Amino acid sequence: MRRQLPAYSPITLGGIARGMAHVARLGADPRPRLAARLCREYTADAARLYGSGTQALRAALELVFTRRHPLRVVLPVFTCFDVGAAAVAAGAQIDFYDVDPETLGPDLDSLRAALHRGAQAVVVTPLYGYPVDWDAIASEAAHAGAVLIEDAAQGHGASWRGRPLGSWGPLAVLSFGRGKGWTGGAGGALLLRGEWAVEAGDAAAPAGWATECRVLAQLAAQWALGRPALYALPAAIPWLGLGETSYRDAPLPRFLGRGAAGSLEVHRQLSEREGAARRAGARLLLEGLAGSRTVRPVRALAAATPGYLRLPVRLAGGLSGLSDPRRALRLGVAPSYPSTLKAVPEVHGSIVSLEGQWRGGEELAQTLVTLPTHSLAADRERREIIALVGGREA
Repeated sequence: MRRQLPAYSPITLGGIARGMAHVARLGADPRPRLAARLCREYTADAARLYGSGTQALRAALELVFTRRHPLRVVLPVFTCFDVGAAAVAAGAQIDFYDVDPETLGPDLDSLRAALHRGAQAVVVTPLYGYPVDWDAIASEAAHAGAVLIEDAAQGHGASWRGRPLGSWGPLAVLSFGRGKGWTGGAGGALLLRGEWAVEAGDAAAPAGWATECRVLAQLAAQWALGRPALYALPAAIPWLGLGETSYRDAPLPRFLGRGAAGSLEVHRQLSEREGAARRAGARLLLEGLAGSRTVRPVRALAAATPGYLRLPVRLAGGLSGLSDPRRALRLGVAPSYPSTLKAVPEVHGSIVSLEGQWRGGEELAQTLVTLPTHSLAADRERREIIALVGGREA
C-alpha cells in the first residue's frame, strides 16, 4: 500500500548532475560560494560546512569546550535524540530544561533553574520549524553568562521577528538532511558571529571520494523513491528505519563534500517554493481541525512565522489514541520523539543533574504527533488526515 512521506525536500536530476560534476572536479569548488551565501542570508560572520547538522552541533559544543572546561550544557528535555548524541560525543556534562507543550519552546522557569545550577551553554532547538521566544531566552542566558547555541536544524523557512531561524545565536546550526526542506543529500553548517568567528581553523576531516559517492547515491535514491507512489518500497525495509527515532552516535565532524554543496545550490530556489507550500498545507490542516475536541495544535508565538516542517498537534494517547493508527501512518501521520532525552540510556552517563520536574516533556512524549505539510500530500489525503485526527467522518 502507498505510504505518504513524513517530510519532503525537493530534489532534481539537475541537482544530482551538478553534484556529480563537482565530485569530478568540473568547475570551481562550490563550497566557498555556499558559505558566503549562508553568511549573507543568515547575517553570520563566518560559516563552516559539515557532513551533517549533528556534526555541526558537535563542532559548536567542542568549540565552546575550548573556552569553558569542563563544559556543562543544558539541553531541552524533549528534542531530537541527535542533540543528546552531539553533547555526549563532545564530552559535555548534561543538564536539562523542560519544554512548554503549548509552544514547544523552553519553559522559562525550568531554564532559569538550570542556568542557576551552573550551565555554561544552552542549546535551543525550535522543533518542526516553530520559532521560540528568542528575546526571553537570550535575556536569561545573558544574565547567567551562558553561551547560546541555536540549533535551527528544523527551522528552514521559519523566522522570528522577520529574521530566519539560524540568524540569532552567536553559534547557530543548520541541517541539510533529506527531510529538512533544503537538501544536497546530506550536510550541515555552523554559523559563527562576533568573537566566535575569529576562532582558530577547524580540524574536521575532508570528505573523501567514498563519502562523496555515497552522498550522491543517497541523493539519487531519494529522488527516485521519495514520492508517494514509491515511498512504500524503502519504508518497508526495516533496517533503513525511515520515520523512526533512534539514538545514533555523533560522528567526528567531517567537511561537507563538493557534490552536496553543488546540489544545495541548485535546490535552493525549489526549497523556497516548497516552504511556501508547507505553510499553505499547514493552514489547510489547521482550518480543518479547528473546533475539534480531540486535537490541541501547538501554538505559534505572535512574533513567529513557523516553517511547518511538519504540523505538531497533541492528542490524548498520541498515535495509539486514533481509531486507525495504521492508516494514519500510511498517510504520513507520525509520532514525535518516543521519550524524553533524559530517558535515553546512552545519555545517562553524561547527565550531571536531574533536579526539577519534566511535566511538559513527558506529556509531549505521550501525546505529540505530527502531520505532513509538504506539497506531495494530495487534498484527498489531507481531508482523510483531518477526519482521522479530528475524530470526524471523512
